[in-house]
Amino acid sequence: MWSWVLALTGIAGMVMVGRKMWQAFIVLIVVEMLWVVYSLQTRQYGFIVGATAYITVHAINIRRWRRESRKD
Repeated sequence: MWSWVLALTGIAGMVMVGRKMWQAFIVLIVVEMLWVVYSLQTRQYGFIVGATAYITVHAINIRRWRRESRKD
């Protein structure tokens, strides 16, 4: 179940990025939060490090995209 949820939501987020939707990064942050839950449930704590890094990158990208869209 986890693999399907994580894969499908991640793919949806990437498709949204390709369509230049800033909301994609919110979807991708939610996916990373799900990775944290998965990591805790399966005791694979290394995933938390990756998820934290991705959340940081997605948050920065939201700010950049929103700032650039206001300039147009």
